[in-house]
Amino acid sequence: MNGSVFAPNIKPRQSEELKPSELSKNDKTGGMLLKVAQYAIVLLAGLLPVFFTPGLWASLGFDKVLLSIVLCVVALISVSLLTLRRSYVQTVVPVALVLFYGVILSAFVSGVLSGDTQDALRGSVFETQTVGFLLLMGLVMGITLVFQGSKMMTIRALAAFGVLSTVLLVYNFLRIIFGAAFLPFGSFNVNTVSPIGGFNDLAIYAGLLVILGLITLVQLPLRGLIQYAVSAIIFLSLLVLSVVNFFNIWIIIGFFGLLLFIYLLSKDTLFKNDSLDVVPVSKVLVVITAVVCIFSAVFIVAGDYAGARISTLTGIDYVEVRPSLGATLDITSSVYTENVLLGAGPNRFVDSWRLYKDRSINETIFWDTDFVAGSGYVPTLFSNLGVLGALLLIAFHGYVLVVGYKMLVRSKEGDSYWNFFSVFSFTGAAFLWGMTYVYVPGAGLLLLAALFTGFTFVAYGALVPKAVKRIPLAVNRQRGFVLMAAIILVICGSIASLLSVGGQYVAQAQFSESQATAESVEEFEAIASNSYSLYPDDRFVSARAQIKLAVLNALVNIPEPTEEDQQRFLTAAEQGIIFAEQAVAIDSTNPDNHAVLAGIYSNLAVAGIEGAQVRANESLSAAQTLDPLNPGYKLIAAQIAIRAGDAELAREEISAALNLKRNYTQALYLSAQLDIAEGNAESAIATTRAIITLEPNNPTRYYQLGILQSAVGSSTQAIASFQAAITVDPSYANARYLLALAYLNEGRSEEALSELRIVQQTNDDNQDLLSLIQQVESGEFTGIIESSLEAPVNDATPSEGFEDTVVTGEDVETDLITPVNTISGSSEAESESVVAPEESPE
Repeated sequence: MNGSVFAPNIKPRQSEELKPSELSKNDKTGGMLLKVAQYAIVLLAGLLPVFFTPGLWASLGFDKVLLSIVLCVVALISVSLLTLRRSYVQTVVPVALVLFYGVILSAFVSGVLSGDTQDALRGSVFETQTVGFLLLMGLVMGITLVFQGSKMMTIRALAAFGVLSTVLLVYNFLRIIFGAAFLPFGSFNVNTVSPIGGFNDLAIYAGLLVILGLITLVQLPLRGLIQYAVSAIIFLSLLVLSVVNFFNIWIIIGFFGLLLFIYLLSKDTLFKNDSLDVVPVSKVLVVITAVVCIFSAVFIVAGDYAGARISTLTGIDYVEVRPSLGATLDITSSVYTENVLLGAGPNRFVDSWRLYKDRSINETIFWDTDFVAGSGYVPTLFSNLGVLGALLLIAFHGYVLVVGYKMLVRSKEGDSYWNFFSVFSFTGAAFLWGMTYVYVPGAGLLLLAALFTGFTFVAYGALVPKAVKRIPLAVNRQRGFVLMAAIILVICGSIASLLSVGGQYVAQAQFSESQATAESVEEFEAIASNSYSLYPDDRFVSARAQIKLAVLNALVNIPEPTEEDQQRFLTAAEQGIIFAEQAVAIDSTNPDNHAVLAGIYSNLAVAGIEGAQVRANESLSAAQTLDPLNPGYKLIAAQIAIRAGDAELAREEISAALNLKRNYTQALYLSAQLDIAEGNAESAIATTRAIITLEPNNPTRYYQLGILQSAVGSSTQAIASFQAAITVDPSYANARYLLALAYLNEGRSEEALSELRIVQQTNDDNQDLLSLIQQVESGEFTGIIESSLEAPVNDATPSEGFEDTVVTGEDVETDLITPVNTISGSSEAESESVVAPEESPE
């Protein structure tokens, strides 16, 4: 390779091209089966980045999983039938692939022993941490070996990948320019979501195209329009990266671009080969490489300033957040104290997060955010799979690097195309796997990583012939019968798996669609029941239990229920208990299932059913055990105690909630309501003032003081207290809401309306709020809404982003959470922040 991976030897290869097996030229059936398998992988390479189903009801990741399974099953069945027509096969069997199957095996054992087998093996939507998804990645790596010895099929695969990648890039760039209304296809309602995944997935994909584009320009003798087309793709990718502003990607492509730029400038001197004519360096290549370096340098050095300017132009300010590396390592360390060998189990990081998260996070807006993944995909797997899985995964990546080293440095083969293909595939795989250490890519990018890894193995077989092994198949009748039996099992197992996953896909898709479009509760329940029959996910029965709980909450508040109301109450309670207990039985590690069951029993306790109070407390205790730092369960316990008339117990539970989260608005609101109901408002005011002297920067204490002052008729003082709370925390929606009510008591309607409209920005689905705004606007305001046991509106929380992501427009003021994107600080752009992990519905 003339001393450099960037300088392919253009001498024709002397040896014959490697064939995967001996095949008679007249064996048209065998040739057809091989072509079917190969074209299935070509389709996978082209469609994987762009494939989706309108609506994305089952999730975009599940769409790509289903596509991959269908094409891999087609290829696997074709290859299985093909082996019947072979006496032996010649193929590379890389150690790295064997190690990855070791990772899958360790994940399976961990999942079976985890206590939540269904979530570990398949999850709800085939999440990327499940055993099933890891198995699919291993299948993609292995089945890609059908390309061995076939240049033409690899060319077609790269062509399909290149053409459809260009389409994807242009589509997303136009959406950035023209907004989310441009060709949403019923699926992409915001311009921070794309067919490849979320906004940061798009950034990783753009970074991949930059690197692969540069390699293509260096390795292939492109001329004219094709050279300019590749350069245009690189430039367009840089523009997309500029909008997303993913700092880690700027570092990678900046380093790669600088390395390549230095190589191009020194090529004629340091890498000169006297035996060959010197090929002049393309001016287009030098220019585009320099552009990559300049873009990277700007966003590495001044990413906040540059990002702010671009945010102003595009109206997009996207900040995704995830647990920091330190927080992830702390979770992993805690998991290892329980099970160091096998970890918590696949797809169970969210359970570990609930159990072991640092208590200080309760003082932030992320206190109630259940992150389903850590700082990166690989660190998350370390926590899930234990030391055994972690060592196997590291060994897999290590051997992939060894394969790359043997191909790019030690190989003496002189075929210029295979040299290009090896650099292209290995670099793509290395980049994508490298990103899994610092980020959690979506299903599409992870499957692409597996595909490029498979391509790397194909190139390895072509450039390192010694790695190819001759494997005998049906060399005698006995082995032939065994092979036939194995093939039958493979085919039947593949078809059965496809049907099973297809049923799971349909169940999730119709359930999610019915949540958004069902016109009646009865229609939704019927669809949820049908979904459960297709795939027994706890989400389906838990949703039905929550419907029954809502019915109970409404009926229990009727002052004088009729006989019909009483019968409806008993029926809803009976059905609700059945559904909630089913949900607990399916997934006993989900605290929400226990909380719903507790809510049903608490309504029965209010209705005077004997033993219901004990059962409610038992279920709530189970939820608290699974989520020990969540003060919400203590608050629910306090509400149950108040309904049961036990004020002393309620105060104990409120105190416990505030001990977990001292600025817990809901608990302070309930405490104030309890003081008011008991006639203790004046003494509570004095106590709250004393606390404020100790916590002058705690806005929730000013909020509590304002509630108490309003209760005793001190509207002016209450207004001052609510204003103080907002001064400390401008995003404090509950304080603004009660400030507006205090203004209304004083007849200051315009000021009240101004505050209410600010609250509406984060509570646009609150019907009581919307009704109040309409009354004030029309001058028909009649009176303050009666207080309940819950705070009237929701305060600012992280936004749920795309699938597993969490976004936030708030400053991240904790070392436990880190932003993925460079924070621009632009106040003019429309903020679209994402919190990472609620990928997996439970």
